[in-house]
Amino acid sequence: MAKIFLSFLGTNDYLPCTYEYQNKRIENIRFVQEATIRLNCMDWMEDDRVVIFTTSNAFKSNWKDNKKINPESNNEILQEGLGTRIKKICGNFSYDQIHIPDGKNEKEIWEIFLSVFEVINEQDEIIFDITHAFRSIPLLAIVVLNYAKIMKHATLNGIYYGALEALGTISAVKNMPVEKRIVPVLDLAAFDQLMEWSVAADRFLESGDAAHISKIAKRSVSVILAQTKGKDKSQYTIRKLADNLEKFTKTLSTCRGREINLMVERLKQNLEDCDNLRFNNPLNSPLKTVLDRIKDQIYKFPGHFITDGIQAARWCMEHNLIQQSYTILQETLITYFIYKIGEDTENYQNKNMNRTLANQAVNIFIHKRPEEEWKKEACENIPIIEKFLKLYETQPELIKIYNNLTGFRNDLNHSGQSDNYRQANKFSKAMPEFLKNVEREIHLFP
Repeated sequence: MAKIFLSFLGTNDYLPCTYEYQNKRIENIRFVQEATIRLNCMDWMEDDRVVIFTTSNAFKSNWKDNKKINPESNNEILQEGLGTRIKKICGNFSYDQIHIPDGKNEKEIWEIFLSVFEVINEQDEIIFDITHAFRSIPLLAIVVLNYAKIMKHATLNGIYYGALEALGTISAVKNMPVEKRIVPVLDLAAFDQLMEWSVAADRFLESGDAAHISKIAKRSVSVILAQTKGKDKSQYTIRKLADNLEKFTKTLSTCRGREINLMVERLKQNLEDCDNLRFNNPLNSPLKTVLDRIKDQIYKFPGHFITDGIQAARWCMEHNLIQQSYTILQETLITYFIYKIGEDTENYQNKNMNRTLANQAVNIFIHKRPEEEWKKEACENIPIIEKFLKLYETQPELIKIYNNLTGFRNDLNHSGQSDNYRQANKFSKAMPEFLKNVEREIHLFP
C-alpha cells in the first residue's frame, strides 16, 4: 500500500507566496505543489510517488527552469521550474512528470482521464492538489478518483487547493510584499466524502446494506479523532451507531430473530444520542442528512418483539432479502403463538421446545389428528399442546396463513427442487399479502 501525490501544472507565471495550512507555513515559494508536498510527503518512503501532469506549454514554462528579466534590476535571472524545486526537496519519494494534452475536446479529455487512472496503483493512498487544474480537470479529477477507489481500491487522503484569490485580484497580490502574500490551503476532501455518503445512503436505502455507511463513518471518525487527539467525544457516539447499524443489517440478513428487538432498541438510543450532537465539523455535516434517512427506516419498528419481527420481514422484502423475509415472518408467528398462551418466550432452554410444540400443534389443528398420531414431543407435553389448540380455534385465519407460509418457505429452503416448485417472482408478489393478513390477525393485547 503506497502513497501517491497527483497534481496538474499550469502555464501562468506564478508569484512567490507563503502557503498556510493548519497553522503550518511554507514560505516564499512559487509553486503551491511544493507547499503541499512539503506539508504531506516528507515522511514518505521509496515506494511512494509524486506525479505532476503537464501540457506541452506548462512543461516549457513551469516544469523546466527558465531565464527571466528581473523587472527591478532589468537583469536576466534563472527562474527554477517545479521539476528543480521538487528535486531540491530531497524527499525519499520518487517523482515523475507526465505529458497530457490540453483537453480541448472529448478525445483529449479521455486521454487525460486514462493518464491519471493508469498512474494509480492498487490500494494507493492518494493526495491530489487541484490548485492549477484547468478547464474541466477538477470535475474530471473527482470522477477518476472515485473510479480508482472502486476499480483499484484506492483511498483519498486529501484534495488540496491554494486559494490565492482570497488575497484579492492578481494585480493587488502583485503589489503586496512577499511576506504579506499568505495563501490559505484548503482541504476539499469533505466534498468527496459527501459523494461517498450519498452513494452509501442510496445503497443502504435500496439494499438494506449498512456496510458502506459503517466503513465511511469509521473512516471519518478516525480522521477527526486523529486531528483532535481523541478529544472529540462525539465521534465515539457516531462510531457506536455505525457499528450497531452494521450489526442490525447483518442480524436481518442472517435471520437472528432473538436479536432483532434488541438491535432496534440500541439503534434508537444511538440515533437519539446523535440527535444531541452538534454537526459543526465539515466531515460530519453529510452524516446528519444520512442519519435522518436512517431514522425514517428504524422508527418504523414499533418496539415490541412481535411487531418488530413483522417489520423485519417487511424490511427484508423491501430490500430483496426474500428468503429471510419468509423465515422471519413465520418464526415471528411461532413466537406470537407462544406469547399468547403465556409460555416462556425468554428462557432459551424452554423456548426451543415451545417452538417445536407450537409447530406440531398447527399440524394437529389443521389435520385434526387424534392423539395417537401425535409426535413424541406433543404426547409428552399435552397441557401445552391443548393451550395452543385452544388459541388456534380463536384464530383459524392466522393458522391458515402460517400453513401457507410453510409451503413458500419450504420451497425456498429446498431451492425449488420439489415437483411443484414456484417461479421466482411468486415470492416477492405473495409476501405483501402475507404481511397485510398477518397484521390484520395479530392481537397482542386483550
